[in-house]
Amino acid sequence: MSRGYAGYWLLTGAALGFGFIGILSIGLPFIALGLGMIVFGAVRRWGRGLWALLVGFGGLPALILLWDVFSAPWACMTNSGYSSGVSTSTSSQTSMSYYTCVDTPVGPLTTYHVLAMGFGVIALAGLAWPLLRRLWARSRGAA
Repeated sequence: MSRGYAGYWLLTGAALGFGFIGILSIGLPFIALGLGMIVFGAVRRWGRGLWALLVGFGGLPALILLWDVFSAPWACMTNSGYSSGVSTSTSSQTSMSYYTCVDTPVGPLTTYHVLAMGFGVIALAGLAWPLLRRLWARSRGAA
């Protein structure tokens, strides 16, 4: 039965995450749905599998953002136009997706890259939660 709880929380987190990245267009109903599912799950006292909320919240948006970045050539927008991209010819620039760039120690990344990494960290934290909980329970049982 705990798989059902985990599936419920995974779906709840995915609805919240999708709503968060789509807040400027269709995101608000998904956020409302996710919040309603949190309230319903709390009322029913479905605490098992709560780690899946983080996996859903981080995983779905990270996948959507990465798909968007890698599905088309991209160029970074600056004050003077574009600064970098896959191609520099004028004819291919019309089909590029333009993003805001962020300077990082590894080089310029788009804001979508940075957001995808942040959501990925949230998903990994959700995956690490049950593992760390088991390790903690084993260490407490051995003491």
